[in-house]
Amino acid sequence: MIDDDIDNEELTHTKTVFRRHSKGSVMFSGCSPSGDVIVIDNISSTKSYDLTGWYIERQTDAHSFLRYTFTNNFIIPPWTTIELWSSSAANRTMPNDVEYNQSSKSIEKHQEQQQQQQSFVRVKTKLLTWNTGLQWSINRLMDSNGHERAIFTHRTLTSIEQEKEE
Repeated sequence: MIDDDIDNEELTHTKTVFRRHSKGSVMFSGCSPSGDVIVIDNISSTKSYDLTGWYIERQTDAHSFLRYTFTNNFIIPPWTTIELWSSSAANRTMPNDVEYNQSSKSIEKHQEQQQQQQSFVRVKTKLLTWNTGLQWSINRLMDSNGHERAIFTHRTLTSIEQEKEE
């Protein structure tokens, strides 16, 4: 129910735009503006990807740069979604029985249990936060050769900025 006493002109109207692009089957599915979690998918039905040496670069309006590098033998199986939780958010949101450290053995074990279905794996990273992006964030997934494989951006527009874009 809307309170009739609230003057509509005092409210700030915003619009958040999310964009993503990938070169291949490994892509961002989501990146939390609050800095809690980054989600990547392998949408291939047949191919696993070894992300060893791959890294995520995140830049936000509040923080200039953050880099997260995948450890040795970090394999993302076909049809798998990986949630990369910051350690502070994971402590609040992840039950202990689904917490996985960044190791291919735990992911492969989980994958064996979920054969032929899309799998979801939660990883608690050592990052305290992925950094908050109040107005905008740019997230890049880079392969071990430094080539961009995927990008995910968000931008929050105020009503004034929305009018300028139209």
